[in-house]
Amino acid sequence: MVEITYNEELCKRCGLCAMTCTVAIPQQREKGAIPQVAEADLERCVCCGQCVAICPQGALSHSHFPEGTVTPIRSELLPTYDQTLELMRSRRSKRAYRDKMVEREVIEKVLEAARFAPSGHNEQSTQFVVVQDKKIIQEITALTAKGLAKMAMPFRYAIGRMIMRLVLGRRSAAYVGELAPELEGLVNLYHSGTDIILREPPVLILFCADSVGGAFAATNANLAVHNAALAAETVGLGCFYPGFVVYVSGRDDSIARLVGLPETHQIYGALAMGYPRLRFKKWPERNPAKVTWLEAA
Repeated sequence: MVEITYNEELCKRCGLCAMTCTVAIPQQREKGAIPQVAEADLERCVCCGQCVAICPQGALSHSHFPEGTVTPIRSELLPTYDQTLELMRSRRSKRAYRDKMVEREVIEKVLEAARFAPSGHNEQSTQFVVVQDKKIIQEITALTAKGLAKMAMPFRYAIGRMIMRLVLGRRSAAYVGELAPELEGLVNLYHSGTDIILREPPVLILFCADSVGGAFAATNANLAVHNAALAAETVGLGCFYPGFVVYVSGRDDSIARLVGLPETHQIYGALAMGYPRLRFKKWPERNPAKVTWLEAA
């Protein structure tokens, strides 16, 4: 059971903990009073740490965050908006890598950024599989090519297209049907000796989670992917999102089994990475944001 207590001598009765709690556990019923916590409400606590992070005096104690687990923010290290935007603009998918091993400590820096991604209901559901074995990466590529071929084959025939509309639904079947020639092209290139599915990266990180009871598992994983991709840029790595690996994994558990995931776990995201052979000096423009403004009258 979670415990939340207040040091009455330190508490300034500001009520910030009550204002920030995502599930309204601390209640400041009167201005200037010490917030109250009902024992029955503690069952709703998601242990997000908002309350201990906002308390300016350290007056609130939370059993999930013992001493040493709450760290002051170093504001001097925070990037400006322009610095952050330039990082996002300049990040490019990089698919050509130097023949150089990526050190574990560098990968761990990327994972450190990934684990601090937000997650629905503070589930922190994402787990990571780091693959550096070339043979396993090659096998993942082979399984992906096999899955893509299987996915594209029905669209060669009218009866197959009709069945896929029933299985996938009309819109999804139409989308996959449009992709089918591209999928077959990728498979043909693979069998001819050209891999543009994974590009034989030095590192492949799979973002996984238990699919049972995890309502936000896929979203959480892809938020972690985004953090990791930006962090990779800052430590000198290049990466890209091998979407076909993830797509096939969602329909076939062969890759999950290959890397030793438990039966109920699924791959929801991936990043192929390494030290890039190419460096981009410019960033190209993108389409303007499509925005609907609903302004106050």
